[in-house]
Amino acid sequence: MRIWYQSLFDSGRMPAYFEGLAARARLVARPGAQVEFFGMPEGTYGGRVPSDVVIYPYLMSLHIQLILDNALRAEAEGYDVFAIGSVQDPGLEEARSLVDIPVVGYGEAAMHFACALGSRFAVIAFQAGFDQIMDLRIRKLGLAERALPTALMEADFSDVGKALAEPGNLVERFRGAARRVIAQGAEAIIPGQLYLSEAIAHAGVTRIDEVPIVDGLAATLKMAEAMADLKRLGIGVTRRGYAHARPSRDMIEHARRVHSRPPVVPPEKKR
Repeated sequence: MRIWYQSLFDSGRMPAYFEGLAARARLVARPGAQVEFFGMPEGTYGGRVPSDVVIYPYLMSLHIQLILDNALRAEAEGYDVFAIGSVQDPGLEEARSLVDIPVVGYGEAAMHFACALGSRFAVIAFQAGFDQIMDLRIRKLGLAERALPTALMEADFSDVGKALAEPGNLVERFRGAARRVIAQGAEAIIPGQLYLSEAIAHAGVTRIDEVPIVDGLAATLKMAEAMADLKRLGIGVTRRGYAHARPSRDMIEHARRVHSRPPVVPPEKKR
């Protein structure tokens, strides 16, 4: 099984982070699964970090096109699953309407696992604006009755980066935020960005006051494996309704030419 794992980080900016993800994936994924990590094109954010950019709808609408290009490329190159490793699931529905291989997202996967681990869950994020982004995503997934409002913890991007090596201070801040949402009724907690989730996972924190912490990477990879298994059994995404309607190949190719998107090699020619 081959899994294309799409990150929002631009390639070349965070080599140690990607190396850490790959090392953990070898421990988390089932034997024989091959997980390959891909970032956005180098320079995508003009020297900024993704969390500075994802809070702007127009900018994300442009970056989503790069994600969809890679979904087509993953299918053409024979990958079994396309995984979007960002909690807000950018381009998830569009990718599912575009390719026939399974497409999974960190946010959706983590939330469904959280619902299996407790009656109500809460997302904890570290970037201003992410609380509204996540609350909108939760409502779109129809999970508002199972979720508390997203909580923001006191940290920034550099704090989380430092915690990948020295997690103590960040973990204590995360525990504080977790205990606040636990007091409000949370029975499972999702770290709101994979960067944060990795820092918490590296610190070995899996439970706080008997409340499970959903490991973002593990949730995404396990959902990817399950969806690939279902696909092999003949169970794939619906093609009924607007949200999952897939255009014909010639319609896709024509639209991509009109909008100056790069060509994609058909799977039968690539294999």
